[in-house]
Amino acid sequence: MNAPAFPTVADNTATVRRLQKRAPELADDATQHEIAAHTINTVTDETGRPPIHYQGTAYRVDPVDQLWKPWPKDRIEVDVASRYGTQKLCRRATDYRQIVGHLCQLCEDSEFFSSAPAGIAADGQFWRVTASGEIRSEQITPEHRQRMQVMQTPAFEAEAPHFFGILRNAFGPGADGDGQRELLQMGLGAALTRQLWRHRIALLLYGKTSTGKSTILEIFRALFPLDVIGATSPQNWASEYYVAALAGKTLNIVGELDPHTPIPGGPFKAVTGGDVVEGRHPTHRPFSFVCEAAHIFNCNRLPPTRDKSDAFFRRWRIVEFSNPIPVGSEITGLAERITAEESGAVLGWLLDGAAKLAQRGSLPETPQHSRLIETWRSANNSALQFLMDVEYCTTGNSHEQAAALVFESYRKWASTEGVKPLGRTGFYEAVADGAGRLGVTIFKSRENYQVIKGVSLKA
Repeated sequence: MNAPAFPTVADNTATVRRLQKRAPELADDATQHEIAAHTINTVTDETGRPPIHYQGTAYRVDPVDQLWKPWPKDRIEVDVASRYGTQKLCRRATDYRQIVGHLCQLCEDSEFFSSAPAGIAADGQFWRVTASGEIRSEQITPEHRQRMQVMQTPAFEAEAPHFFGILRNAFGPGADGDGQRELLQMGLGAALTRQLWRHRIALLLYGKTSTGKSTILEIFRALFPLDVIGATSPQNWASEYYVAALAGKTLNIVGELDPHTPIPGGPFKAVTGGDVVEGRHPTHRPFSFVCEAAHIFNCNRLPPTRDKSDAFFRRWRIVEFSNPIPVGSEITGLAERITAEESGAVLGWLLDGAAKLAQRGSLPETPQHSRLIETWRSANNSALQFLMDVEYCTTGNSHEQAAALVFESYRKWASTEGVKPLGRTGFYEAVADGAGRLGVTIFKSRENYQVIKGVSLKA
C-alpha cells in the first residue's frame, strides 16, 4: 500500500514558493531582502528544497542522506559574507546579521517538524508508524521531515536475551510484570518516534539502585545522536535559561532527579503540556517555542512538589523497577554489550511499542503507577496524608460533618506527626483538589458553612 501523501517542503509558505525559481544575478545595489531571497534560492538549487527556520534554528536538506540538518546562523553569516561581500549593503557584520535574520523570517514555518509523520529514519529507510498501528518501510525523502537517523536497522524477529533479561528481572513474571513491560515499551517507543510529547506525558523510571533502570536508559540514549539529547531537570524549568536548552531537542533524559528539590508545577505543566514557553540563551533575546522533547527521568525517591493538582500528576507515567539484580549476577559493560549486539532487536521492540500505542490511543496506567501516584500525592499533601491515616480517619462513606471539626482533628494529627499544618483555607483547597479519589468531597451547606462528606473521624 502506498504511503499517504504529505505536503512537500516547497509548500511550506507562499513566500518560499515565490522564491523557488532561480534568482537572476544581483545588481551591486541589491537590497538586503534580495540578498536573503537569493541565498534561499541558491540553497534550493543545491539541495532541491528551500531551507526551513523552525524554533530558532535554520535547517537545510542534506542531499546525501535526505535528512534535515541544522544550518547554524554563524555559518549562514559566513556564507552570505563570502558570496555577497561586494554588495553595497553586505559589507559589515551588522549587515550579515540583518540579512540572516531576514532570511530566517522568510523561511519561518512553526509547524514544519511538529507535523512530521511518526517513525524513525534508519539505513536509508523511513519506518513509519501509521495511526492504525501499522509499521511500514519507505525510502527516506525530505518529505518525511526527519532530523536524525538511528545507526541500526530494526530487526523484529531477532533475539535480545540480555535486554529482555533485564526486564524480566526488574518486573517479574505474571500480569503485573507484563503491564509494566508494555507501559515501558509504549512509552519508549513513542519517545523514539517523536510522539511522546503529543501525549503530554513524562516517563519516570522509579526504583531502588541496581534494578536496571539506568542500564535501560543508557541503551535507549545510545540510539540517538548526541546533539539531539538534553539533560535538563524539571526541577530547573522555572529558569528561562534551562528551558531554552530544551528547544530543538528530541530527547531529554535525567539520570537521577534530586530527591530534595521540588518540581515547580506551573513550568512543568507548561513544558510538558504543549504550551508555548519562553526561553533565553545567555546574552541573547528571549524566544518562544513548543517543547517537543520526550522527557524520561530516573529516581530512587519520588521528588517533592508543591503542586497538588490533577493536571500535574496526570502528566506522569511511573514505571516501577521492583527487583534488584542479585549480588554476583551483575555484568560489567552490559549496556555497551546490548548496544553492540542487540540494538536491532531493541529497535524492533520499540517500534512495536509505538504501534501498540497508536492502536490504543493513550498510555496505560498500571496498578504500580496508580499506587505510586497516590503515594506521591499524599507525600506532598498533608491533608491527604491525614485522610489516609487509618488511625484517624475512615473515608469513602456517606458521613457528613463540619469541615471545621475535620480541620481541628487535622491540626492535632499534624502536631503529633511533626508535620507543618496547612492553614484552614489551604486545608480546604487541598481536600477539594485531591480527596475525590478517596470518596471525600467538600461543599457549602445551606447554612453557608463548609461541610466535608465521606470521612469519619476516629480521634
